[in-house]
Amino acid sequence: MSQSIAAREALWDAFLQRWPLERLPEISLAEYSTAGDDDCFVYWLESRTEELGSIWGGSAFKFGIYSRKSKKAKSSNHKLSYDEHYAWYSKYGSSPQAAFEQVRQHLVTVAQAARQGDFAAIDKVDLGQAFKWKLAFLYQDLQAPQLLPIYKPELLAAYLGHSSIGPMLELQKAAAAQRGEENLFAFGEKIWTLANQRLNADSLKAEDALAFFQTQGELFSPIKAPTQYLAGFQTAEGKQLAVVLNSKSAKLWLEPGDWLAAVQGQLQDIEQYPPERPRNSNLTANAPALAVGQPAILVTLPNRAALLALADAYTDLEAPENQSREENAVTDSLAATPLNQILYGPPGTGKTYATIDHALAILDPEFLRTNGGSDAQSRARLKARFDELVRQDRIRFVTFHQSFSYEDFVEGLRATSDEASGQLRYEVVDGVFKSLCEAAAAKVTQQAEAPLEIGQRRVWKMSLGNTLGEDASIYQECLASGYVLLGYGGNIDFSGCSDRRQVQERFASAGISPENPATDYGITSVTTFVTRMKVGDLVVVSDGNFKFRAIGEITGDYQFRPHPDFAADYSQMRPVKWLRQYQPSLPHSELLNAQFSQMTLYELRSPTLDREKLKKLLHGPATHSFVPGQKIGGDYSVVRATDELLELRKPNGNLLPFAMSLLNTLADSVRAGKISLQDIRDRTAVAKLPDAKLEPYLVNGYYNILPALVEHMLGASQEAGSTEPAARVLIIDEINRGNVSRIFGELISLIEPSKRAGREEALSVVLPYSKQSFSVPSNLYLIGTMNTADRSLAGLDIALRRRFSFCEMPPRPDLLDGVTVVEGGKALDIGQLLRVLNQRIEVLLDRDHRLGHAYFMPLKDDPSLARLEAIFTRQILPLLQEYFFEDWERISWVLNDHLAEERGTAPFLRKPHSEQALSPLFGKALAEKLNDQRWELNPEALASLDSYRNILS
Repeated sequence: MSQSIAAREALWDAFLQRWPLERLPEISLAEYSTAGDDDCFVYWLESRTEELGSIWGGSAFKFGIYSRKSKKAKSSNHKLSYDEHYAWYSKYGSSPQAAFEQVRQHLVTVAQAARQGDFAAIDKVDLGQAFKWKLAFLYQDLQAPQLLPIYKPELLAAYLGHSSIGPMLELQKAAAAQRGEENLFAFGEKIWTLANQRLNADSLKAEDALAFFQTQGELFSPIKAPTQYLAGFQTAEGKQLAVVLNSKSAKLWLEPGDWLAAVQGQLQDIEQYPPERPRNSNLTANAPALAVGQPAILVTLPNRAALLALADAYTDLEAPENQSREENAVTDSLAATPLNQILYGPPGTGKTYATIDHALAILDPEFLRTNGGSDAQSRARLKARFDELVRQDRIRFVTFHQSFSYEDFVEGLRATSDEASGQLRYEVVDGVFKSLCEAAAAKVTQQAEAPLEIGQRRVWKMSLGNTLGEDASIYQECLASGYVLLGYGGNIDFSGCSDRRQVQERFASAGISPENPATDYGITSVTTFVTRMKVGDLVVVSDGNFKFRAIGEITGDYQFRPHPDFAADYSQMRPVKWLRQYQPSLPHSELLNAQFSQMTLYELRSPTLDREKLKKLLHGPATHSFVPGQKIGGDYSVVRATDELLELRKPNGNLLPFAMSLLNTLADSVRAGKISLQDIRDRTAVAKLPDAKLEPYLVNGYYNILPALVEHMLGASQEAGSTEPAARVLIIDEINRGNVSRIFGELISLIEPSKRAGREEALSVVLPYSKQSFSVPSNLYLIGTMNTADRSLAGLDIALRRRFSFCEMPPRPDLLDGVTVVEGGKALDIGQLLRVLNQRIEVLLDRDHRLGHAYFMPLKDDPSLARLEAIFTRQILPLLQEYFFEDWERISWVLNDHLAEERGTAPFLRKPHSEQALSPLFGKALAEKLNDQRWELNPEALASLDSYRNILS
């Protein structure tokens, strides 16, 4: 909630003034619901009074009847009815007016019962649950309110810690009993926050999912009685789903559709099944729409929040036109690809590891879908693609810490030395966030066909006027007129000069004699501009030392052209073809491996210049974008990919090499329109490219795979050819370790989805150092990681918490199931070991300090006692010491040491044998009052499998 309590109370009054109880019996259908009308009743209930409790999510059928945005014809059935203007539940009537009259009577019944305090009557009214309980809240006695602004029983049950969901009125009473004297809205916000945390943290089992769908009769009806393996359900519109009952985790079979985009980010696993792919044969009887012959999706739900979000999305049949909201409803708090998300969990749960998948889900979902998997080869492919996007500056990684500041993140001042004058100057330098924002927002405002080969061309950096000086107009003049102008050389004509000596003589003839002609920068820059620049060279126009704003190609020789506005400057001209213009300017990191120099004109060379980045800006991302392990053309896989060679493995296992020069020639020819992909398939490409000297046997012989390779290369470059900016991802590791208020500053509001540039409620601020207007683009995604052992979710900065979606990364002992350490004929189940350790830690401390599965993953490759001993000695025991502040007694309880002696095993912790007793140290009287806190690790236990087995007892 963003409004103050006083503002929410005023909003409540405003609602009752607009829709007093006395008006409800006379309200018309148009007043109740009209698409596009933000003053109709249902819009007030859902949007305008959202600060009084959210009922977002799910289908608009919750209103009983609603005005349709889409006029597309839809078929009615025994549950749902449609005409051109309205949709309604068939049970309410055969026409819109008849249905509305019954809905209106229900409205009146709920409102009157609430005003009289007869809340038991509300449960009996046949209206959508969240809708009718919000009605009841709004129309209750304002002077003595008893209902809370929470309208979903799942939230109240989560807050109360109930394992099952009871009647709404009972949940309301139980929660209200804990309110005391606290303000109604303040208490409601506390419930909302804690319930969301618990829903995201509450792991889900198959029986939990089954119980949920069995209690949602209005939305999901059973297809038949559940079997041992599956339970099938269908929505009111007829979409089917099936709960997998013989699985430890909650798995669902679902029909493909737009719903997936709304919840993809909350699902743990998503597996697509094309119609022909084999699957569970029980689907034929339990959910025939999902059986073989039909497309289906198998997903895993990690928590209850994901279940609620999926249920809402799967039943969201048709939303009213005036649905427009921020992402703060409970079931939408984690969108498919939320702009701001935080992966949180205890140490060792794979949060940073998972950022690769999350980043690829945003930037290259198709690659993630086709190359993902749990095996090492799949991980290597994903990491290689991730690294490629990092090199393209599509992904940046930063770690927050106590010293990280606004100047590091947004912008600050940096002292630089002017290489021409040697004077010290202070320049505004963009931080990682602002830099990536500007890269994400930059659009190509002018584009022309770039030369195909740029490898041997010289590249020059050039400044065109000073953006803060009187010559700022020079840049726009050059763009409009197709040339570049040099500010040095005055009004001297250097035509005919071929070397530095001749240039220097022209200066002398004009009466200009520098103190040191050999090092004078004016002579140097003119010499470069007149004699060294060649037709075909590229010029990069800088914008300060940290940005660039255009790329051009020199198309003509030097010309002397006196400038009408600058009599003593800008008379030296070279014709240019502008290939790219960027607005706003791009960060230097999009092109260079270091910042620009202050000099007006100089050559950009390796390693400062990254020619691959230059190629990407002009043609596309990289020359090939192939990744080892990648599948191409169905049955071919990439073995090796360099700038010179692409090596594939054929379906028969043999290797097939292709020269990248061949593939580049074919791709460039398709781009230029000389041939098509179909020409390659039809084996006519060689004949259409006689000058290319292609080997007919090779091109025509592999007509089955070459089109797929060329198509992939064209697709990779298509994005760079677009004038629209590509999405960017900023990964913030350990986001909770920095001072968020200090780091984000005034930008904390601007990262909200609704406040991003281009949105209806877009905001911008003037930055303190640059004095420039700044906004956050809608294609910049923030992925944070948070170690809950450092700071619990409840203690996180509230401003940050409400602007980010949270995805829990809990320990996954199931990933270690089947991993056993065997010694002397005895075995230890590592998955069960982790479960038991975490159960004890939850009891003795809390769930935020559990142990992650990553600590034990090395045992999958090396399940030896020596490896287990090393893990406990170097990682687990030091972590427990930190968790329990070296309270050795409680650590021993976690390890079950108190039962070790009676079971004949060595305890992990023991009293030091070499230490003196307390009496000789302190005297008998004092020793009797002391508790000996001295402990040491027992090497015998660490090397004994029986001691680890004792932990499980």
